[in-house]
Amino acid sequence: MLEILSDEAQALAQGMLLGDRSGLTPEMVQAFRSAGMSHILAVSGMHVGIIMTVVWMLLKPLEWATLLLAPQRMWVYYSIGMVKRFTVIGVTILYVVMIGAPTSAVRAALMLSLTLIGWMMHRTTSGWRCLLLAALILLAWDPWSISEVGFQLSFLAVAGILLFQPWLQSKKCPRWFRLILLSVAAQWLTTPIVAYWFHQVPVLGWLQGLLVVPWLPAFVVGVLLLILFPTCGWIAYCVELMTHWIGNCAELIGQMEQWILGGHVYLYPAWWEVVLAEVLLLAIIVYLRLRRASGNPDDVAY
Repeated sequence: MLEILSDEAQALAQGMLLGDRSGLTPEMVQAFRSAGMSHILAVSGMHVGIIMTVVWMLLKPLEWATLLLAPQRMWVYYSIGMVKRFTVIGVTILYVVMIGAPTSAVRAALMLSLTLIGWMMHRTTSGWRCLLLAALILLAWDPWSISEVGFQLSFLAVAGILLFQPWLQSKKCPRWFRLILLSVAAQWLTTPIVAYWFHQVPVLGWLQGLLVVPWLPAFVVGVLLLILFPTCGWIAYCVELMTHWIGNCAELIGQMEQWILGGHVYLYPAWWEVVLAEVLLLAIIVYLRLRRASGNPDDVAY
């Protein structure tokens, strides 16, 4: 379906949408790993969220048509809304099963589905509750999945983002700073795990939040549009441009580590050092959140 794209763009699209790295060269995989961008080549919460958003927007005209054709029958409008939510959940589950149900995608699908179900039940949902419930469901299905690197990185990355939520939602922070902070939050609790499993720490990985992350939704949407319109040249041109930008940013971040630090940072921590580092990082962010909450009564510590 994507023959109009170059081999590099096709490989990146397969990695992002299907989690298939077979088309990527070893050099490209290493460049992404050195830049702390390996999560781009795995189907994560961002990818699942984009798929759900696209399906949601495609079904939005059903609600508009209902309001125009039957404005006095609100029960029809609410029924269509329920059907739309169940359709989004069903398509998401089908997508996750189709790509082999990787842990990060299953976690994202569970959390987003639980959020939609909470909306349908007119109940407010908490990110922490959804994260905990998703972990319990996965562990009930396969208790040994907790020892997998995908499980650890996926849940710790989301936990880090939730811990940084007061700063990420602060209107005082400019948007560009929040993009960087989002990358820092995702790496806050995952860095010791990355060092343990891969023995390499991307010190400048936070730069991806400013240079790469804003373009990922547009890249995924562009690939999905190409699947629907496989001969559209201008869409393919835009996808090619974003492919080169993402690849060049990965190489640039890796080169900057060479220029600034003289090389990549390699660590070989023992398991107890990883646990100690996780406890220390968690204590630091909890302390900062408590200080923020004490200075601003409107903030909630947890």
